[in-house]
Amino acid sequence: MSAATFAPDHEVVGRYRIAELLGVGRTAEVYRAEDRSLHRTVVVKVLLAGLASHEDVRRAFRDNIVRAATLSHPHLARVYDGGQESGSIFVVSEYLSGGSLEDVLAAGRRFSPDDAARLGRDIASALTYLHANGIVHGALAPTKLLFDAEGRVRITDVSLAGLADQYRGRPTLDQVRYFSPEQALGEPAGPASDVYALALILFEAATGTVPFDGLTTEAMAQARIGAPLPVRAELGTLDMLLAQAAIPDPLLRLDAEQFAARLNAVVKEPAPLSVAPGNRATPLLANFAPPEPRTSIGFRPPSPDQIAGGTGPVPRVTARPLISESAPLARSRSRSRPTPRAGRPRHAQDFDEVPLPEEPRRRRAAFLVAAVVLVVLALAAAAVWKSGLLNRPQTVPSLVSLDYQQAAQVIRNDGFTLRVGAHAYSSSVRANTIMAQSPPPGTREKSGQVISVTVSDGPRMVPVPTGLLGENCATASARLQSAHLTGQCPSSDAVASASVPVGGVVRFRVGSRVNPTSAPVRSIVTLELSSGPPVTSTTTPPATPPTTPPTTTTTPPPTTTTTVAGEGPRPVPNVVGMDQAQVFAAMRKAQLYFTTRGPHAGTSQWTTAVSTQPAPGTSVPWHSTIIVNVR
Repeated sequence: MSAATFAPDHEVVGRYRIAELLGVGRTAEVYRAEDRSLHRTVVVKVLLAGLASHEDVRRAFRDNIVRAATLSHPHLARVYDGGQESGSIFVVSEYLSGGSLEDVLAAGRRFSPDDAARLGRDIASALTYLHANGIVHGALAPTKLLFDAEGRVRITDVSLAGLADQYRGRPTLDQVRYFSPEQALGEPAGPASDVYALALILFEAATGTVPFDGLTTEAMAQARIGAPLPVRAELGTLDMLLAQAAIPDPLLRLDAEQFAARLNAVVKEPAPLSVAPGNRATPLLANFAPPEPRTSIGFRPPSPDQIAGGTGPVPRVTARPLISESAPLARSRSRSRPTPRAGRPRHAQDFDEVPLPEEPRRRRAAFLVAAVVLVVLALAAAAVWKSGLLNRPQTVPSLVSLDYQQAAQVIRNDGFTLRVGAHAYSSSVRANTIMAQSPPPGTREKSGQVISVTVSDGPRMVPVPTGLLGENCATASARLQSAHLTGQCPSSDAVASASVPVGGVVRFRVGSRVNPTSAPVRSIVTLELSSGPPVTSTTTPPATPPTTPPTTTTTPPPTTTTTVAGEGPRPVPNVVGMDQAQVFAAMRKAQLYFTTRGPHAGTSQWTTAVSTQPAPGTSVPWHSTIIVNVR
């Protein structure tokens, strides 16, 4: 490994004193440092020199830092600052002292289904926030999930999301371990890829194993293409949820918001999960525990005394004397009566000469026969019950269009058992409503029959692409089509706007919702285009009656003279450093359209233009669309 960029005690930009190098990844060097201004421990991540040599990577890193610094979520690591020193570009973020989820799993920790659901809910809520802000992590893994001093999980490395992928070499086994099928096929990561990676992480946290493994990156990647998540009994209530979040087709996969809501519905504790720090120094044999003896019928391992040859104490047996406390212990059970010995009275005969009573023997035999008869009767009754001979057939009622509670009430008196067999998306059946059942309604089934139902999850929601505002109809419609939505630009819905150029999207609607962040898949998005600034009418006061007789001269009505520039090429105006109003005015004066990129692009929240594409002064055709990078 090459020498570190910063040595210990070096002060980055005169503020961040380097304490130690924590590690070097495939994108950045990671240092623990002290913020001398605010007296707190921080993390400084320096872009690797090989990647920093590419101007597009440096520009993307700077943009990521600006975007990440505006984010605020309880389960995201905060970004404090960024800058450049001696050609090295760096980001300053929150220091999390609780270690990573990788440390916790390496220490042998296995999460219960409830703890795994709480952990997943916290992470999925942060992913929902990231995706709503147009950010895809793309490299979610246990090493990217750190814990603060209270044990609360945080997603890290948001400022490195999607950075320099085209300049990196082959992915490592650790990276491919949490790839989605689309990433394994070479496609770029999307929001659904983050959900898939989280499902794999929760599977590993609950079971202690990875669902898809292989000796090479190619074998590990190939194992998940088209394959569902394995079924494991220890997942419990998580089994179905993880399966839906890890569907191979990203269009059918749960999104982060749906995943968070469903995980939250199965947890017992609403508070965020607090995880104790992991310990990598655990001895190798510390996690070994010999198997406990089986309590069921079968092999039982020998005890230590049996292995060593020792014997336990012999239990004392207290026998109840048949004659008196002074009678000697019987040695024989002979029923004969020998001749009394000479010189001894009859009542002093030996105990061996006393015959055993016959009544206890007959009583025990009667009890044994009765017990056998009862067992046979019980087995016969169980066989009859299992065969269903005593169950009267019932008509299966229709449960379609009912919710689960209503369906359970309907079959309560019929002896049927209700079970949710599957969930499915539907654009015609509302969410949490039964859309199919088996056996079908009207059939005759015996009491105890299980009725399996399919519950609707409602229409599948997809995120609406960001940055539609200001785009022309063709560009906005193409972006919507890539998100499996249909864009329409009816001329009857055009609206006047002084801030959006003619033909640009002023707002969009899905049904009655204006500018929604998500919409049902394949739904129609109505794009309302700008018809230009509103027309103001000027009222001219009536003319004063002439005091002299009117002449025959006719004065034409007053006209408005407008200076219209030619339709030929014109230079791109320099709008760098301008605010929104100034950019609108400059572009309108040049008779050019523009669209924005960067943090808060397409909204009214951006404040300053930082650059344009093409560069200022470049000659472009009339009514061209200029890209304005904003912050």
